[in-house]
Amino acid sequence: MQQSWGLMLKLNSIFKIMKKILPLIFVLFCFSAFAQFPIGNRTITYNDPARSNRAIECEIYYPSVSSGSNVDAAAGEFPVIIFGHGFTMQPTAYPNWKDEFVPEGYIMVFPATETGFSPNHEAFGLDLRFLASEMQNAGTDNSSPFYQRVLDRTAIMGHSMGGGATFLAASGFAGVDCIVGLAPAETNPSAVTAAASITAPVLVLSGTSDGVTPPADHHIPIYNGVGSACKYFVNIQDGSHCYFASSPGLCSLGEFIPGSLSAADQQAVSYAVCHPWFDYFLKDDCDAWDEYETALSTETNLGTIDSDCPNSAPIITDNSGTLESDNQANYQWYLDGNPLSNEIAQTHIYSLSGIYQVGTVILGNCPTFSNEIVVQPTGIVESEITFSSFGDEIQLQSRDRLDDVILEWFDLSGKLIGSRSIPSFTAAQLISVVKPNYVGVKLLRLSSTQTSNVWKVY
Repeated sequence: MQQSWGLMLKLNSIFKIMKKILPLIFVLFCFSAFAQFPIGNRTITYNDPARSNRAIECEIYYPSVSSGSNVDAAAGEFPVIIFGHGFTMQPTAYPNWKDEFVPEGYIMVFPATETGFSPNHEAFGLDLRFLASEMQNAGTDNSSPFYQRVLDRTAIMGHSMGGGATFLAASGFAGVDCIVGLAPAETNPSAVTAAASITAPVLVLSGTSDGVTPPADHHIPIYNGVGSACKYFVNIQDGSHCYFASSPGLCSLGEFIPGSLSAADQQAVSYAVCHPWFDYFLKDDCDAWDEYETALSTETNLGTIDSDCPNSAPIITDNSGTLESDNQANYQWYLDGNPLSNEIAQTHIYSLSGIYQVGTVILGNCPTFSNEIVVQPTGIVESEITFSSFGDEIQLQSRDRLDDVILEWFDLSGKLIGSRSIPSFTAAQLISVVKPNYVGVKLLRLSSTQTSNVWKVY
């Protein structure tokens, strides 16, 4: 009895201790789950042997074990952003960008070259390009403080002159995964001309009230000249030239009347667009693309947006036991969400039951998935819809009721060319639909609460 009583006293003491420390454990768990990295910084001078060992001094900010100078980098591998400063501006003009992105797991490199009143634009662009390669080399150099800390993903971005130099750096350069121009300025040699040889995805942010580099003379011609298959031009309504920097210094002297949007608001909307852009292209965060598109459509301080960046989902159809995708750059077939080994052709002959899709990588490293087709041992599940095509219209008739019907027309590249919504089909109701004004073979996709189907229309 005494032993039992003693055990109960011990258990009671343990329960009291656990009651005190469990809230602390919970707080520590939450903190670690949502914690950001401290910012470390180093001043390093790299030398470019291809240009007579040109010295390129840099301020480098990186995720670290603690805040401060020359501290150890945090464990893990982090993507790199090379940032080019504006005319007569220093790397110290942009603490807002390193404070925003380094804690989120990015290494940011700010070269301190060409800060005077007679900058060499070409040399500055080559500095940005060299640093993009040099930081990747640092990740594999066991004598570097960034050894095994650099992910093989790099962006080059810049403001004003540095924005124009970004296009010089990225022109014909395969070592960059995406670029961002903040009010990019035309340069000598021409950033407009250099833009034609850029293949990486491009994002240009432009303040509509820019008083230093008017968009019509600088940002827009550079954007129009971009040869990349993916590019975006995003207007910041009433945004200014210098407000991309939190410490613009001499830049403000050149912009006597800035736009009415505050510096804090201009920077906030810039971050809202750039965060998912970088997360998608540099961290392979596949959900970030939806976040990027959401930001473009919901951020209140954005104006008009121009883009040329096809990322339409592929469409698959069944041809008597062979699944076929529309034309895409590449293919990977999936069964029940798992990739099928060596099934990378435009068609796939199925023999197993399950849910089939094809994925194609169009942007970055994330697959875009097609519609699903369900296969049973006896073959493809019929959608119970009769389809007929004649003249300028098609007719649909469903054996059963269909609700929330969406009809979408695509060309064979997957580009949407028309759509129509119908609240419901009643059973056996005959529906006539006019074909879109498009010459050539088309795909019609029907989606509803009950079923989905795709037809090729000639």
